[in-house]
Amino acid sequence: MTVTNPVGRTRARSTEPSIGPQLLLTGALAAVLTVAAVFRHTMSNDVLLPGVSVSLFLLAAAVAAIAWKRPAPDRNFSYLDAAGVLTFIGICVAALIEPEQMVRAMTGGQTDN
Repeated sequence: MTVTNPVGRTRARSTEPSIGPQLLLTGALAAVLTVAAVFRHTMSNDVLLPGVSVSLFLLAAAVAAIAWKRPAPDRNFSYLDAAGVLTFIGICVAALIEPEQMVRAMTGGQTDN
């Protein structure tokens, strides 16, 4: 016997526009950029990019938790898509971090000369 929809994650196509995921993605990106702009003057540059990357990953996890609780709609852009975009941007920001920058951030700027 085949079970086609065991947990009820799919739904019939909805005619209403889906602005929730786009709004959440826009708000999350705006929040991260605002926090980065505010902390740009108070934090060192060695800590700023890792902080932005981690905050993007945390927001992506929160959006994925929202997507887990809500059924997957048959729409163009869902909460899982928004979580994927935040994760991808977080990976891109993490790729910009230099290894020496992370060493300086973890050691507190102390060098062994």
